[in-house]
Amino acid sequence: MLEVQDLMVEFRTPDGVVPAVRGVSFRVERGETVGLVGESGSGKSATALALMRLIPSPPGRITGGTVCLDGEDLLRKSEREMQKIRGRRMAMVFQDPFSALNPTMTLGEQVAEPIWLHTGVSRHEARARALRLLQAVHLPEPELRYRQYPHQVSGGQRQRVMIAMAFAGDPELLIADEPTTALDVTVQAQVLALMQEMQQRARTGILLITHDLSIVAQVCDRVLVMYAGQIVESGLVEPIFRAPKHPYTQGLLASLPDFQTVQQEGRRLISIPGQPPDLAALPAGCPFYPRCGQRREGVCDRVEPRAVEVAPHQTVQCHLYA
Repeated sequence: MLEVQDLMVEFRTPDGVVPAVRGVSFRVERGETVGLVGESGSGKSATALALMRLIPSPPGRITGGTVCLDGEDLLRKSEREMQKIRGRRMAMVFQDPFSALNPTMTLGEQVAEPIWLHTGVSRHEARARALRLLQAVHLPEPELRYRQYPHQVSGGQRQRVMIAMAFAGDPELLIADEPTTALDVTVQAQVLALMQEMQQRARTGILLITHDLSIVAQVCDRVLVMYAGQIVESGLVEPIFRAPKHPYTQGLLASLPDFQTVQQEGRRLISIPGQPPDLAALPAGCPFYPRCGQRREGVCDRVEPRAVEVAPHQTVQCHLYA
């Protein structure tokens, strides 16, 4: 349903050109949930904005690749054509609903707006559909919530409204950019369950961007591990969580605390040494080389690795498997 090939995004800054996304390729099928994980600054949000054609220009621009939705390359569409696609065929749930929602419009108006804009129904019918959506996302007293403004409801309720807006047009693709980061654990679980429930109704493909590996294990079918603007490992969730191949993926999973670690007082949690590289001045060879405990001198510091298939449906970009 979604096929991304060699996507490239760069930003021009006073310090030089920053290649935020460097040749990213992946796919999302109908009804599938794909997790995109990685540290802050790895290029996850830039990838999401590029898919929606929302990269701010200047300073950013998409410099290469294709983003095909049902065979149509979105990068070749005009802005007018993209306006008809956003909210209808593809939608996005942002990390901070408070800044994403319009403070001057009621919650109901913001849910109803994409309905009458994209379907051509009357405002009365759009209001009725919006109320049904607010009820579908389990908001209490939907009639009251319809008339309220974003500042009058909780963070969890604002995120539910964002999900209702995203599913208002029954999109083929939903991009969720860290939709549970600002929520407590209980509300996180409710929001994730709600997204799965809405997904099943419309068979929507979901690209879930998160830094929380436990969420990926809970709701995703496949996972993409991103580092320094590239996908360094991808595949089905269970095989990768059971036997990660890339040293970066291994480090991410090893850093998760388990029950045994918590019980042993004084035992330090495992962490990946160092910091992610400066994308404006990437080192030669593998970008993970300076932090890697399995690096091979004379190879990893000179030649950038290519992606290889190490198991069915599992690829890794590392010299250990070349």
